[in-house]
Amino acid sequence: MELEKYSISILELFPAESSRNISHKMTEWGLFPFNTTQISQPNLKTQLGKIQLTNPLGIPAGLDKNATSIKGLFKTGISFLELGTVTPFPQEGNDKPRLFRIASSHELINRMGLNNHGAKTIGKKLKQWSGNGIIGLSVGYNKNSNDPIQDFLDVITECGGCADYLALNLSSPSGNRNFELSTPENLSTLLEKILLKQKDLGFNKPLYLKLSPDYESTQLNEIISVSLEGGVNGFIATNSTISRPVSNNPIYQESGGLTGPYLFEISTKTLARVYAQTKGSVPIIGVGGISTAEDAYTKIKAGASALQLYTAICYQGTGLIKKICSGLSLLLEKDGYSNITEAVGIEHKNWLT
Repeated sequence: MELEKYSISILELFPAESSRNISHKMTEWGLFPFNTTQISQPNLKTQLGKIQLTNPLGIPAGLDKNATSIKGLFKTGISFLELGTVTPFPQEGNDKPRLFRIASSHELINRMGLNNHGAKTIGKKLKQWSGNGIIGLSVGYNKNSNDPIQDFLDVITECGGCADYLALNLSSPSGNRNFELSTPENLSTLLEKILLKQKDLGFNKPLYLKLSPDYESTQLNEIISVSLEGGVNGFIATNSTISRPVSNNPIYQESGGLTGPYLFEISTKTLARVYAQTKGSVPIIGVGGISTAEDAYTKIKAGASALQLYTAICYQGTGLIKKICSGLSLLLEKDGYSNITEAVGIEHKNWLT
């Protein structure tokens, strides 16, 4: 832990994206993390639908965009890893600078623009992976696409068979906003075509829809209803936010999605609303602003079956994963729960205001 903290302090001397790339290369080359973490608390075993998880913690899309660091990231103790977002063709993303630290509040602003190596290259890497751990694939579309729905189908064709679940990224603040896939008509068409494509390809991967924390209540309700009718198996709540706290810090004026502690309350409210509308009938992955075991427990009690961490790891290191799991296990024991699944959604009504 001390060595990792020292490494983080050095990386913080570099611009945000440069330090991200350095740490990612270290993971890809097997130089990081320094130790393999084992998480074995029995009361943390859970599941996403039929997918069994040894613990509830995972890493969302955006960290390993190109499936280059799967082995290293699973050494951190996570039970699932979401790759991408993957688009059919390679794309460079937005102009730099496009990733900004707000060190005083442990937050990030990201307008990377879904940069990735494209479905063909990433598909080859996925086919070479043979280790343990659940792999999710975040699916998106190219910024200059004239047919975003076909982009989703092309990525699924190239890479979908190698994933344990598919995450549909319709809500990235840094993606193409010229085509709105979240409208009922477009979303229904997308889901219908994805189900048909999976049938043609001979597999049936669970579909998770990644939600924006910035949806209006009516829009959110409509998206959930259409998603369930269209065969979505679960939700990810939430993506980053375009909203900002009241602050004199000029960095908040940068465009892009904000992550970190400010997102926690906003994303948890969305999570609880999804749980309420679905009556807990489908699993929800909770993500947004988690940095402590208490935060993780709050998300679970608001309706999350599993969790994802990103920004807090950037500031605190991968040792946070084991720390949160240990603390979460103790919190469950303290409240008399023999397993984490017993606590899912028990306090969701507290967030429905």
